[in-house]
Order: sequence, then C-alpha cells, then structure tokens
Amino acid sequence: MKYLPWLLAVLAAAFLTCQQSCGQQGSGQQGSGQQGSGQSGLGQPNPGQQDPKPVETKPADAESVVQQVLQQFKKEGIELDAKAETVTIKAVVNEPQDPLEYLLIHRKGKKHEAMFYTKSKPSVLNAALLMLGMQPGQNAKAEEIKPAPSIEEIEKGAETVKVTPPKGMTLWMTAKWTTPEGKAVEYCIEDLLLDLSTQKPVVDCTWVFLGGRMAKFYKDEPEVFAADMEGNLVSTCYMYPENQLLTIAHKAGNDQHNWWLTDRVPPPETEVEFVFHKKEPKIHIEREKRVQKEAAEEAKKKAAEPAEKKDEKKDGGESDQGK
Repeated sequence: MKYLPWLLAVLAAAFLTCQQSCGQQGSGQQGSGQQGSGQSGLGQPNPGQQDPKPVETKPADAESVVQQVLQQFKKEGIELDAKAETVTIKAVVNEPQDPLEYLLIHRKGKKHEAMFYTKSKPSVLNAALLMLGMQPGQNAKAEEIKPAPSIEEIEKGAETVKVTPPKGMTLWMTAKWTTPEGKAVEYCIEDLLLDLSTQKPVVDCTWVFLGGRMAKFYKDEPEVFAADMEGNLVSTCYMYPENQLLTIAHKAGNDQHNWWLTDRVPPPETEVEFVFHKKEPKIHIEREKRVQKEAAEEAKKKAAEPAEKKDEKKDGGESDQGK
C-alpha cells in the first residue's frame, strides 16, 4: 500500500472539491434554519417554532470525481485513455552531452544524460499510471561477489557484482511527432535508443514499472515523492534506490555508459507525444517480428560464412597446384 499515497492525494483532492461544494450548500441552508428556530433557556426551543427539516446531502458522484481527477491530469499535460489503456504526455527532445542514463526526465532532472524531458509533474504522472492499473515491481539488485575476483580475473572481464534484473509489470512506450515537412512519424522507443555495444537499436529489453517511492530528503522535513524532487522518470540503466518511475530490464542494464541516440531521433527541441501503453501496441508487435527476421537472416549469413571461406581456400589451393 506504500505506492498509493500520491494516487490517493489526487483522488482526495477531487473528492474534497465535490464535498466542499455540497457542504457549502448544506451549511447555508442549515444556518438559516438555526436562526429561525430561536433557542431559549437551556437549549429549549421556543414554542410555535418548528425544527428545520434535515438537509439531504447526496454523496459525490463517482463519475464527477473521475472527471475532476482527469482535469488534474490535463493541467499537467497528461491524458489518460482508459479504453486504449494508454497515458500520453507532451515531451521535448533533449540534447544530452553524456551517455544516456535516462530515457525521460522532468525538465529539472538530469538533462545532460537524458533523451526527452517533460513539464508533467512526476507524482501526477505516476498517479495516472497507477490508475491505468499498474502495480509497482521490484528494482534491480546489485550484490558484491564474495570472495572478490583477483585483479588478473577482473582484467580478463570477471564481474565484481552479481546483478539481479528488475521484476514486475511492464509498459511499452512510443513517441510521435511531425516532421518539418508535415509528415507524422511514430516509433517504438527502442528504435530511438542505441546500444553502443552492438551499434544498433536496443533489442531484448523490457521496461518495468517501479512506481517511485516516498523519501525524506532533509532532516525535520516530511517525506516527499522522490521523483518530484529529482525529476528522473525512466532510466536506461539500473539506479539505486528506485526513485524513478520505470527502469529498463536488459543484460547491459548495469552499464551506465552503454546508451546513446539513434539517427531516428528528431532534432533537439522537437515536441513529441510520449505514450505509455499498458498492452503491447501494434507498432511494437511489428517491430518484434522485424527484429526476429533480421536476427534470423544475420544468423543464417554467419553460418554460411565459414563454408564460403573453405570454398575460397579450396579454390585457391587448386589454382596453386595448377600453376
């Protein structure tokens, strides 16, 4: 239940707005009745005066509360589509100076290492994702390997920590924008993220919903939603503790220097629609089929290379003998 405070805060704000509206109407009617009843002595009513009729106050309409919440989202540039199971925000292409550690940040987050930034408040965005039905998962874990490997082993590539990948509900993300020529473009977020170890768009990754956390940043101050303070939303590598909303799950997730932008990313300051999908969108299904086909073709090509080289050597040998 620790993940609910910020969601409940949004819902409570909408609920109280409705209740206060009803309460003000009721108190006004009740106040006029008390003035007319006329009290005397020890609270005995004056004869001839009738007690006012009780005021009936109807509970806040559930649909009205939902609409209030959606209005809160709208103020933050957040659109929740329950039918499509998506949450859409406005974002802008960033111009990072260092390898990417974040796919998406709030505008006050780490801009020197992020692909996109948004003005949407992290806690309200998180509330929208919770309303979509997401439940926080478990962040990645890193534990030192004991006994530690020797320097020689480390130089040969031995790991010094054991990393357990994050686990939990996954989301898919896409980005949409319009080119200067007026063409509408949409990509899976993976097509925009370059895996430097392969020099290709990332494959075999998922994005796990963590839901952020409440934390105390200053002594004698109350806990706050950590992402509101730091502004970091979706990480491309494992971060500890889980102050972000989502994290990548990938074999290179523990490498903070492995990610960059592909040439499909539009120019800096391009405005985009950044969409979170609870169910796998068609564009992602098609991408997976394309990636699998390309991987199969590449594997087939590699398998054929040794045979071709053998033929070349054989042909070369026969030519030498002919000489």
